[in-house]
This record gives sequence, structure tokens and C-alpha cells, in this order.
Amino acid sequence: MSSALTMVIAAVFIVTILFGFLIIRQFGSFEKKALKAKQRQEEYIKEYLALKAEEERKRAEEEKRRAELADAAEPDQA
Repeated sequence: MSSALTMVIAAVFIVTILFGFLIIRQFGSFEKKALKAKQRQEEYIKEYLALKAEEERKRAEEEKRRAELADAAEPDQA
């Protein structure tokens, strides 16, 4: 009985170690995927900010043109 119990304990210990290695391996894989996702997110944010800045620049230029046209049209009306 004592040797059977020792064998069961040894088997449980070995299975536990194997599951531990499996979990460590999965965490490594998860870490790589998370790093890639974070890099993609940072790239998307950079693209978004660049597009937003370009849009703001175009809007400012359009407002400047409208102001210039309004200033040019005022002396003609007076």
C-alpha cells in the first residue's frame, strides 16, 4: 500500500510539473501576441493622430482662404 501511494504521489507531482511547463509556454506565447497587438495599436494611434493633424491643417487653410476672400470682398461692397 505504501509503494502504491508513493507512485500516485510521484505521478501527481510529474503531471503538475508538466502542466507548469505548459502554462509557462502558453504565457510566453501570449506575451508575444500581446506585444504585437500593442505595437499595432501604437501604429494605429500614430496614423490617427497624423490624419487628424492633416485634417486640422486643411481646415485652418480653408478658414484662412475664406477670411482672405471675405476681406477682399469687403472693399468692393463699400
